[in-house]
Amino acid sequence: MSKENRVVFIRFHARGGQGGVTAAQLAVESFDGPGRAQPKFGAERMGSPTAAYAAMSKNPKLVQLQTEIYTPEIVGVLDDSLLKELDVTEGMPPGGILIVNTEMTFDQIKKFIKRTDINIGIIDATSLSIKVLGREITNTAILGAIAKASDVFTLDGVKKALFKVFTKGIAEKNVQLIQEAFDTVEFIKTDTKLDLEKGVKKEWSHVKPDLLGYKDLDTGAIWYIPGGSEKVKTGEWGPYDIKHDIEKCINCQRCFLTCPDLSIIREKQSDGTWKVVGVDKIHCKSCRNCVEVCPKGALTAELKKTGVEA
Repeated sequence: MSKENRVVFIRFHARGGQGGVTAAQLAVESFDGPGRAQPKFGAERMGSPTAAYAAMSKNPKLVQLQTEIYTPEIVGVLDDSLLKELDVTEGMPPGGILIVNTEMTFDQIKKFIKRTDINIGIIDATSLSIKVLGREITNTAILGAIAKASDVFTLDGVKKALFKVFTKGIAEKNVQLIQEAFDTVEFIKTDTKLDLEKGVKKEWSHVKPDLLGYKDLDTGAIWYIPGGSEKVKTGEWGPYDIKHDIEKCINCQRCFLTCPDLSIIREKQSDGTWKVVGVDKIHCKSCRNCVEVCPKGALTAELKKTGVEA
């Protein structure tokens, strides 16, 4: 395939607020030619799984479709906790490139990524971003790793894109970040050659024909799923593990009154009072409000480590 007719598709998996959409925009700005960045928007909130896409080609006619990307050549994962929720390699062709922000080793990440026909890169972008930026914003670090793994754009191209999108002060810090990411990303490479034709879009699921249609329902009726909110594991959305030390807790209840998600667990005592006994890890999104208001340090926050024993 000629360079003029080649189209490179990149998919970014992130959580709301981590910069996945900006990563797609920067990828297009980094490319030496026409491109399109497109996020997938829904009812996402901070910490919920999101996706963003970038399509790039020397031929502008080949990047006009406004659709999701189902068979990406390159995938960037900004948060490794998503590996437990999503098949991030879905649709990837053999020989594709997967970049994951993680503290895991290659042996540990193989528990989540079963494919051996793709190139896998790992980088602790979270630690790098905290060191350089003072925040766990990992999108630009992932781009630095992609620049190392692929010829789709160069490191200099990413650096120039930073100054197009960000203010000078922010861009300069991110230049340092992407350079460190470029220098420290590690790879397991496959012997399988890239074969774009073998990237297959997953078949969509469909409503089962035995479900009631609108003509079968009473007027004004709705489908009702009891406990729907309880089934959404929002505890995976946050980057921190909130821990409660019952020995330090004075039961002031400030955490319970502050928590926006009602994720502070209390138990009713024999005398009729309520005692704080822990944190609902299934629904806590680790906003850390409870940590801030606790006067005794009974609540602490530690960065989660997917696949790594604490």
